[in-house]
Amino acid sequence: SPNKSSKDLRSINVTKLGSGCFAEVNGVCLASAPFAPTPVTKAECEAMISTHGIQACNYNTDYWAGAVKACGGTSKMASTAQLGNIASYVYGTTVGERDNVYDDITYDPTKAAELGLPSSAGFFVWSGEEYASTNAYFRYFYSGSTVWSRTSRNDSGGLVVCLGD
Repeated sequence: SPNKSSKDLRSINVTKLGSGCFAEVNGVCLASAPFAPTPVTKAECEAMISTHGIQACNYNTDYWAGAVKACGGTSKMASTAQLGNIASYVYGTTVGERDNVYDDITYDPTKAAELGLPSSAGFFVWSGEEYASTNAYFRYFYSGSTVWSRTSRNDSGGLVVCLGD
C-alpha cells in the first residue's frame, strides 16, 4: 500500500495507474472490460430518454438500452468510429468507422485480451448510436473479418464498451 505499477499491479491492461482507464485505444479511455449488458424494460427505457441520450423505445427486453444504462448514457459508450479503432488495433489494419473488412485480416487474441475482449472472435459490440427505436449500430468481430451494421435492440448477443474520462 499504496499500489504501484509493476509492483502490486502486473496486468498488461493497466495503462495509467489511477486514471480510471481499464485500457486505451488511440487515446480513447475504456472504463472497463467489455461485458454483456442486462436488458431494461420499455418503461425503464422511456424513463431514460431525457437523461441518457436515447431517442425512442420499442421493446420490453431492450439490451441496447440496458447497455446505455450500464454506461451512464450513449455518450459514455463507444461510437462506431471508436469501435473501428478497436477493430484496427485487434486486426492490425485500418478499419474505418463504417468499414466492412473481409480480406487478409486475422483476429489477434493477444491484442484482444489487452482490451478485455473475448479470446476468440464471434461476437459483436454495441455502439452508443441508435438507428431507430428498434435498432442500434454495432461492430461484429469475426476471426477473419469485421463488419459494421445494425441489429435489433432486443438481440441478447452483444457486449458493451463503456468509456472513461
